[in-house]
Amino acid sequence: MPGLLIGLVCGAGELFLLTRLTKVLLAGDMFKTFIYVLFKFLLIAAVLASVTIWFRSDLIWCGVGISSVLIIGAIIINIRNRRNGKGEK
Repeated sequence: MPGLLIGLVCGAGELFLLTRLTKVLLAGDMFKTFIYVLFKFLLIAAVLASVTIWFRSDLIWCGVGISSVLIIGAIIINIRNRRNGKGEK
């Protein structure tokens, strides 16, 4: 199950970068947008490549970890923003 743990950590990193990316996109800063998109691609590529090399049998669990943290984290962030009055109503 090390692939799941790596996936959970990667998903948290992707969620963090995704929240920063949306703020930068809304601000209209194209240089920072490019940097965050590049970091997102590098993070996912590094994690999937390393899990493929060292924990090949746990690759599916890595994907499950990444996607579950992204989905659950996005739902939590959306609920929190709605309660604070920052989201759509």
